Amino acid sequence: MNVEELLTRYAAGERLFHKVDLAFVNMSRINLRDIDLTAANLTGANSIGITLYRANLYQANISQANLSQANLMSANFGECQALGANLSGAILRSAVLGGANLTGASLRGADMRDANLLRAILIEVYAVNANLQGANLTEVKLCQINFTQANLTDANLTQANLSHANLTQANLSWANLTEANLEKADLKGADLSGANLSCANLHLADLSGVSLKGANLRGANLHQANLRGTNLKEANLREAMMPDGKISD
Repeated sequence: MNVEELLTRYAAGERLFHKVDLAFVNMSRINLRDIDLTAANLTGANSIGITLYRANLYQANISQANLSQANLMSANFGECQALGANLSGAILRSAVLGGANLTGASLRGADMRDANLLRAILIEVYAVNANLQGANLTEVKLCQINFTQANLTDANLTQANLSHANLTQANLSWANLTEANLEKADLKGADLSGANLSCANLHLADLSGVSLKGANLRGANLHQANLRGTNLKEANLREAMMPDGKISD
């Protein structure tokens, strides 16, 4: 199907376009709010600034597509394939991305507040300055992600895998990182005040200059972690393994 046919049928009131093939087409700046593109193929599509507000793209393929500056608010991208997709500056607020594969995608400056990414895959994603305040990142694979200066305030990262992640100067205040894997993560200058890091793995993590004021680190693994200049005022370190390998009382 070409874009002209899609727009004609959409203008006539049609909204169901399941499994439509729109690979490598130009869909920039068009408004397709409430469209149903379940299992559609949008591989490599040029969709800069497209509006897909409340659209359904469940199990769609948007790999290598350019959706930068797109309005994807409240859209459903559950279980979609988005390998290498460009979502820089996109509005994904309250969007559903549960089980989606965004390996190698760009989320630079994206607005993902309150988004649901349960069990999604975000390996080697570039998410500098992204806003994920209040987002659900439970059990998400975030290995080697670049979250530099990202806003993860109040985010749920329970059992998330953040090994080797770059969280330099990220805001993780009041985030839930219970049982999260932060082994060898770079957290220099990050704000983790009030965060829940109970039973989290921070082995070999760089926590230099980090604020952990009031954080819950009960049972956390801080073995060989760098705590130089770290603010641990009022932090709960009971039963935590300290950098020297000793268990805190």
